[in-house]
Amino acid sequence: MGDQPAHANLVKILGNYLIACSIEALAEATTVAEAADLDPTLLVDILTEGLFTGPVYQGYGAMIAARDYQPVAFKLALGRKDVDLALDTARSHRVPLAFGSVLRDLFTEAVAHGQSDQDWVAVTETTRRHAGLDRG
Repeated sequence: MGDQPAHANLVKILGNYLIACSIEALAEATTVAEAADLDPTLLVDILTEGLFTGPVYQGYGAMIAARDYQPVAFKLALGRKDVDLALDTARSHRVPLAFGSVLRDLFTEAVAHGQSDQDWVAVTETTRRHAGLDRG
């Protein structure tokens, strides 16, 4: 990152912010698919074969579609912390993060539902709860 080591931290924070945005987008798309009686796994398979290739959409997409949040690679509580870091960093540069505020609320709700130690893709269950598709 050149002669400014703080930029490396910024890249990590912003990278994780983008992953969190992708996770929520996948959560929303699979929730709509499920509500419409379309198999979420089929949706993710079709979209990740060409349009959204790469480890974030393919790996996390498969976990989200299957609602299988194991193994835990990155705890939900850490995802929430990184969303907060992105919001704080953006605020310090006077840049609004509209999606960041929504993500913070979703992650906060997931933590309140006892999901802190689950993988951060388990934030999907918050979106499902909002849609009336509770796990139980």
